[in-house]
Amino acid sequence: MGFKLSNIPLALAIREVWRSGYSRRDFWADIGAGLTVCIIAIPMTMAVAIACGVQPEHGLYGAMIAGPLIGFLGGARLSVSGPVAELAVLIYPVVYQYGFGGLMLATWMAGLMLLIMGIAKLGRVIEFIPYPVTTGFIAGTGVVICALQIKDFFGLDLLTQPKYFLDRLLALVEAFPSWKLGDTTVGITTLLVMMVWPRFKLPVPGHLVAMIIGSLVGFWLPHFFPELSVATIGTRYGGIPQALPEFLSFSQNLDLETVRSVFGSAFAIAMLCSIKALLCAVVLDGMAGTKHNPNTELVAHGIGNLVLPFFGGIASTSALSRSVANLRVGAKSPLSSIIHGVSILAVILIFAPVFSYLPMAALAALLLMAAWNIFDVRHCLQIVRVGTRSDVVVLLICFGLTVLLDMVIAVGVGMVLAALLFMKQMANITGGRWLLEATQWNVHEPLPDNVMVYEISGPLFFGATEKAMSTLREHSAGLKVLILQMHNVPTMDISGVVALKSALESLYNKQIFVILSDVQKQPMDTLKRANVMLQPGKLAICETMSDSIALAKQAV
Repeated sequence: MGFKLSNIPLALAIREVWRSGYSRRDFWADIGAGLTVCIIAIPMTMAVAIACGVQPEHGLYGAMIAGPLIGFLGGARLSVSGPVAELAVLIYPVVYQYGFGGLMLATWMAGLMLLIMGIAKLGRVIEFIPYPVTTGFIAGTGVVICALQIKDFFGLDLLTQPKYFLDRLLALVEAFPSWKLGDTTVGITTLLVMMVWPRFKLPVPGHLVAMIIGSLVGFWLPHFFPELSVATIGTRYGGIPQALPEFLSFSQNLDLETVRSVFGSAFAIAMLCSIKALLCAVVLDGMAGTKHNPNTELVAHGIGNLVLPFFGGIASTSALSRSVANLRVGAKSPLSSIIHGVSILAVILIFAPVFSYLPMAALAALLLMAAWNIFDVRHCLQIVRVGTRSDVVVLLICFGLTVLLDMVIAVGVGMVLAALLFMKQMANITGGRWLLEATQWNVHEPLPDNVMVYEISGPLFFGATEKAMSTLREHSAGLKVLILQMHNVPTMDISGVVALKSALESLYNKQIFVILSDVQKQPMDTLKRANVMLQPGKLAICETMSDSIALAKQAV
């Protein structure tokens, strides 16, 4: 049966692979894939950490711990987890305002939220977030990431980057006269290589080739032109520690005020992690023909992000580019993600001094390309061209809030918009109509005089009840018996009960006998709990329309 946490099976993907048959060839394929993804992940995770405003090694720690832990515990076979560029938009403001300790606290809280979401089996609920909402704030992160990289790409003398986008742009414009030719040359070279390399259709990752060429240009440029300087990880951060990450304690940050302050950011991190993780799993399922368990994925991501802060790793989730690369190079199971994390640890312990030579401008170019891919102009234009007016408005609102304010607000507003859109759609399918002909209720007998049938269709909840009940109140004059046909009401909440009781009281006052017909189980249970009971001469409940018409004849 395996270990379970509130009926959520852990390590589901790896156990399914083992049960289906795991060969020695699969093992060697996973080793090759894990080593390849390790090479891809190292520069990207360091670039993400720098974009977050923390030391580059914290990105490596995130991938090194999250990759194996989430891969082992998760419900998706081929996903690879680690720090992703989109999270930098959420993490940077936390570091800016609360420092590294505040970030670790926010990461831990986000992990706890993800764990609760998984235990509560909310994995499928994430799928109900409308496409314009997710596209809007993810596209906005691409723009913000781009703005965060301009400083290092051009080597600008900007000591700190302001928190908000417009202030950041103004600071960049003011600092632009300080641009440096050496950094700019390295950045443009790296970016051009990444743009051109895919045309050769070679199996070597383009950004790896670009980083090597960019680093070589950055290394040799000052030798040929001594007046040019190129900032590197070594000159900026002093290099990467050639050691295991230390166990950290952030208990000093656990005061109530700090928890309250970072709660919004933690929630936004949890939401983005869940969306990215499940979106990545869906994409991989479509490409590989596999099937993931969304609740297990959320629990695994929750546990991973709960552990990360104790080792200095930044918040992590499934990385789509690394996961797709994992699939394409032949990965067969979550073991490839575990090997990728172990390989990163080995690289840190052996080759950490080499990282000191990586140019900051080359890492900035790497994230600029990632930002372009995140922005995804094609999908945004598709919504504008094909979507409804409300879809476009939602897209622009989420995009604008992410860029101009911050993603915490955008995620919150996006979730509210998602709920409102859902309620609007449900309200649109909820309504009522008068049935005037016998064939409309599938009973081939005429209605007695002063008896009418009113059909309610769709869920009766707080966003849709008034639409169905208003017509009922307006056209009930002259009746002696009213049959409420409720066969097409699948669900009812307390607001629907209140609206129905209000309509019934209005009908009672007019001396109209009401018959509820064909009530489904959930609405019936709700009516019983609300004490809407049979009342002789006022209210009756029948199982079929035939019974309802027979009772109506007796009442008339």
